Amino acid sequence: MDRIPADSTILKEQNQSGPTLAPKLGYRPELDGLRGISILLVYIHHLYHPLMPGGFFGVDVFFVLSGFLITSLLVQEQERKGSISLKDFYIRRALRLMPALITLILIIGGFALIFLDIRRKTATFQGILMALSYASNWFIAFGYFTANNPLGITWSLAIEEQFYLTWPLSLSLALRYKLGRRWILYILALAIVIIPLHRKMLAMHGANVLRLYYASDTRADTLLIGCLAGLLVSWNLLPYNRRVEICIKSLAAVAAVFLGYMVSTASPMGGMLYLHGGYTLVALSMGLILFVLVVWPPKVALSVLRFTPLVWIGRISYGLYLWHWPVRLFVYSKNGLPASVGQLLIVVVLSLSLTTLSYYFVEKPFLRWKKRFGPA
Repeated sequence: MDRIPADSTILKEQNQSGPTLAPKLGYRPELDGLRGISILLVYIHHLYHPLMPGGFFGVDVFFVLSGFLITSLLVQEQERKGSISLKDFYIRRALRLMPALITLILIIGGFALIFLDIRRKTATFQGILMALSYASNWFIAFGYFTANNPLGITWSLAIEEQFYLTWPLSLSLALRYKLGRRWILYILALAIVIIPLHRKMLAMHGANVLRLYYASDTRADTLLIGCLAGLLVSWNLLPYNRRVEICIKSLAAVAAVFLGYMVSTASPMGGMLYLHGGYTLVALSMGLILFVLVVWPPKVALSVLRFTPLVWIGRISYGLYLWHWPVRLFVYSKNGLPASVGQLLIVVVLSLSLTTLSYYFVEKPFLRWKKRFGPA
């Protein structure tokens, strides 16, 4: 859930018929707008899921975007400096993710200690331990723990953290020992093919939805598709001519319609997602859209995604993702739906207020520190 560093530059294509320079990522508000749409999908789905049955795909959009941005920035650092500083990378990750999470944990823990009964207090502190372990998704996947606790939302952060621990190191080693670009792309593509097959085999052999939905090995294709898109853009491996542009834009338009359909109709229990590569198709669709936004951004899409309130929602998306879940649990009844419009409004106002305070008084100061460890 990174913002793109403002100190990078954007190199425009020299022309559409001849050789081009790969586009370099600077700060692009449209990507914050895309992040805003992603968090709104999740937010609406969790607050009133009949309105947005497939809003859970917002997490997949985050995963694709995260893989794309992390990969692009690491490749740019390697090309500029000749190496990737893993130490600086992990410091940047910690400064980006930990302050808001620790603040949430302290406040939720204090609230539980004072106001909750022993059963809910125990569940809350178990959730805190799971969140800090960055392995909560595995505990949920194998039924040792439930996401129905105030920190249950951190399952996706656990998947991302496991990605941060493996992919940057793998990419750094591959580049250091001069593994050819073609081989890196082949390995990524092979993994992207294997993971949905692995997911299908698990489903056919009786794995339950928790195992398929929450485990890292069954969700990694989404992140890797973002990585693949990031490498293709950073290494300038596609011909930037008019014919290719029209073809990819057309595919992206079809992908946008497909995503709209899935968001409006899909269920996390649907067999198509696990047996027929549904999650992979969603991620590939998102990868196509992201590629077009970076390389050939349509004016209409830019005007929508750069809408100021949407960009602001994208900037605070990490905090909103963290805060809306415990607020919802504490306010709603047991069935996960609001008992009244008043309850829904309370959750909206309270979650947005806490998120705003977290962003301006906790996250932003640490984001300024984070810049000290960014690429020179």
